[in-house]
Amino acid sequence: MSKLSGRLQQPRRCKQRTVPLAGIRKTIAERMQTSFQEAPHIALTVEVDVTQLERARQRMNEVAAQRSEQRVSVTVLLIKIASWALSQNPYLNATLVDDEIHLLPEINIGVATAIDAGLIVPVIRSASTKSIREINFELKDLSQRATQGALTIQEVKGGTFTISNLGMYGIYQFRAIINPPESAILAVGNVVRKPVVINEQDEIAVRPMMMMTLSADHRVIDGVTAANFLADLVQAIETPDLLLY
Repeated sequence: MSKLSGRLQQPRRCKQRTVPLAGIRKTIAERMQTSFQEAPHIALTVEVDVTQLERARQRMNEVAAQRSEQRVSVTVLLIKIASWALSQNPYLNATLVDDEIHLLPEINIGVATAIDAGLIVPVIRSASTKSIREINFELKDLSQRATQGALTIQEVKGGTFTISNLGMYGIYQFRAIINPPESAILAVGNVVRKPVVINEQDEIAVRPMMMMTLSADHRVIDGVTAANFLADLVQAIETPDLLLY
């Protein structure tokens, strides 16, 4: 009998233990419960071809290597692209206060980051005014200090939109809960190479494809508004040189 079959026949026994719901994890639980109960969530999913984005990232990382700088991640590019799409769709960069929708002047993008104590969302402020190089440096610094528990309150407050990327964990698609008082959050899955139809002649090619799901507060954002934001996002991802126009 193989070692594997032996393990399958003898399930591991674990002692029950109790973990207090406290600290950051308790705060997250309370915020997510409030968000899901109070904000009527709608969710829209799109699939995007990241061929051109990957090529652009490869060129950037070649330059980064020459300068002995850290590599640019997909999340960094999504921050920059999302900040542009948010500038085109201001209701996605808004918050509901009592009976008023506040369209926010700054685009501050939070990035959901896993740490030992739970989840924290460091914020890239004024993301639309920063270069990819600046965002890359800032996100690397924030992420490193997040794992060390060294972020300040100001560095995790003031977000207007959040990106949650679980692609590095092999997650294909998921739906995220809005991070209050924001009105939307983008859930990003992993890149999967698969055959797709690429033109009206029904030609098929293997392309790197990625799923994205937008969760939005239906009190602030209707389906058409959310769809327009995603359309802009997809267009910019598939043709990133559009951002130079």
